Amino acid sequence: MIMNIIKTKSFELAIYAKGEPGSPKLALVLPGRLDTKDYVHNTSLVDYLASRGYFALSFDPPGTWESPGEIELYTTTNYLKAVDEIIEHFGNKPTLLAGHSRGGTIAMLAGPKNSHVTHFIPIFSYYGAPSDPEEERIIDGKVMSYRDLPPGDTKTKEQKEFGLPLNYFEDGKQYNALPGLKNCTKPKLFFYGVEDDMNDPEDVKKAYDESAEPKMIHPLNSDHDYRYRPTIVEEVNKMVGLFLDKYTL
Repeated sequence: MIMNIIKTKSFELAIYAKGEPGSPKLALVLPGRLDTKDYVHNTSLVDYLASRGYFALSFDPPGTWESPGEIELYTTTNYLKAVDEIIEHFGNKPTLLAGHSRGGTIAMLAGPKNSHVTHFIPIFSYYGAPSDPEEERIIDGKVMSYRDLPPGDTKTKEQKEFGLPLNYFEDGKQYNALPGLKNCTKPKLFFYGVEDDMNDPEDVKKAYDESAEPKMIHPLNSDHDYRYRPTIVEEVNKMVGLFLDKYTL
């Protein structure tokens, strides 16, 4: 596989892209905390959005997976910066943002602020700071975290290990998406997982309730990691399609 790396102003970012780069509209699919662009729920949504005429891509956030640089680069601040820089890199086109978990938090934070974003879609996402790390996972000031290898549609015996600096959690505390959502009149689609024990469905409903119209909300019969459930991956794509039909560019 040829690794596809783009250089923005501040970062080198590995991307998975589909569709026509000359398309008048861009879609970014934003991975959750320490997840990769190559997980099936991300690639499937990229493929679907490309089929809807978008130049669509997902990327490994700074310092993770195939994006060059140290893990210290991985913060909410840099993730948001990377989103803005990718939008600029591709010519500031009308842009849709979608993301699972922390990726959806990034979509909720960037969506109201970036004038080129037209729609955004948080999937099982919390509006506030990253959840605190468990004490027993902290070794030498880093939170040891493990992730399935792609495509991530099943749990993998071999895992990718990350030592996430505690600064990630400190940095994340300064961000809350609710104030931006209150006055943002861009169309937004919220998903919550009925069985999600990582991001409480009630928190998703709160973000939805506090958001300005237009907005939609849709429950999915899933726990947090819906990439293990092909029918849910399909349902997300289908609902995104209905959302785009309702709120065309």
